Amino acid sequence: MTTNKMGTGTAHSKLILIGEHSVVYGQPAIALPVTILKTTVTISSIKYGQYIENNESRRRLDVLGDEFEGVRQLILRLLEKFHSVKLPFSLEIDSNIPLGRGLGASAALATAITRAFYDFFDAELTDEMLLSFANFSENITHGRSSGIDVATVNSELPLWFIKGQTAESFDLNLSGYLVIGDSGVHGFTSQAISIVREKLSENKVKAQGHIEKLGQLSKASKDFLMTNKLKELGQVMNQAHENLSSLGVSHPRLDTLVNTALRNGALGAKLTGSGLGGVMVALAANEKDAIRISQKLLKNGAKNTWIYSV
Repeated sequence: MTTNKMGTGTAHSKLILIGEHSVVYGQPAIALPVTILKTTVTISSIKYGQYIENNESRRRLDVLGDEFEGVRQLILRLLEKFHSVKLPFSLEIDSNIPLGRGLGASAALATAITRAFYDFFDAELTDEMLLSFANFSENITHGRSSGIDVATVNSELPLWFIKGQTAESFDLNLSGYLVIGDSGVHGFTSQAISIVREKLSENKVKAQGHIEKLGQLSKASKDFLMTNKLKELGQVMNQAHENLSSLGVSHPRLDTLVNTALRNGALGAKLTGSGLGGVMVALAANEKDAIRISQKLLKNGAKNTWIYSV
């Protein structure tokens, strides 16, 4: 088999617009691709060793930290796939997707790595194989993952997602802007899922009510996204944040950013992802409003913001 001296792969970010946590219990969720945040992986053949590097460090594959075990196992599986376990290589990661913020950083990395290896070996990569490799890595990184992150970082369109079913894409018709605000706090998916599980155990009727309400909001928002109903979508986002807060997965910094956005012209705002930190998202009617909201978020504790035209 002939090999290239270099292989590259890219994947974009994602955010869950609505349906966090309730998706675990069979309710629908909607996820959007966020193409302004990307991860690019470049694999180069070298004389000896197997190295992973980014702008902060260069480490051997066999001494990666526990947080990269999903990546390490993915690389080992890909090397086995191409009968090249001892291949000397340097794998360089260039990404502006913040880690641990619910924006699909690990799913994008797994996707970009898989694409880069297939490019390096000049092999055809089907969608099915790509999803299989990326979900393999995600299951190690997060425990049993829903698959929504991997599906969305591989889609150019919004996805309608129900656990156990194939994600369905749909056309977006929305004239507004999304402002993503980073709380600066690392989110903890497994802890957030455990909190919701405890809420269900303590008071099943009340917690189940919030979960079912989130499902109803997902169904309503799909129509709003397809028919450019910005005001109605904003109201749905606000209700979703209230229900997620009641389930115990918000965070004081997230609440501060959500309230800041609403005070400064956002049509709606909510946490996105697992919560307990991570990021929030606000809906703005136009670019001018989006810029103002972004500036106010930065003044009120946001570590970073991104404006995304939908």
